[in-house]
Amino acid sequence: MKLITSADEVLNNIHALQTELAQSDGLVDRLGYVHAWYVDTGNPELPLFGFSKFIGYKGLTAEKYLRKYKALDGRNTEWALKDYFDEIRPDSPDFRRYRHQLSDWLSGFGRAPRKTIRIMLLKPEYREADATEDRRLLELLMAVSDMLTPAQRQELRSHL
Repeated sequence: MKLITSADEVLNNIHALQTELAQSDGLVDRLGYVHAWYVDTGNPELPLFGFSKFIGYKGLTAEKYLRKYKALDGRNTEWALKDYFDEIRPDSPDFRRYRHQLSDWLSGFGRAPRKTIRIMLLKPEYREADATEDRRLLELLMAVSDMLTPAQRQELRSHL
């Protein structure tokens, strides 16, 4: 099995996991054993969760995972995922919020998280900024540009 090599692959795998869980009771049965959860925060109100042994490999399906999970190594996937995710501290408000959301999500499958888990959030550089953030930055740049001399504007344009 090949490890993921991009944040896009990871996010696609997190989305694929949601589909696979809806179709595989065997995969659902494995949810209670997960040590580390990875979160796609694209929709902050409804984050999507994935676990390293599934989302860290390319092209896994529930069937492949269930056939090979004993041979799959979570240490390898966690190593591959570390470039794209940061662990949040267990004593932080973010951890409590995401743990609560994870518990709610897992309860829909009749499962609960382990007592001790780790939660990883996608690093900011891999998150899509929402339209409001993009617009505010653009407006700030335009305001600053209006204050520049013509020579400074030309210099700025040459760097863009």
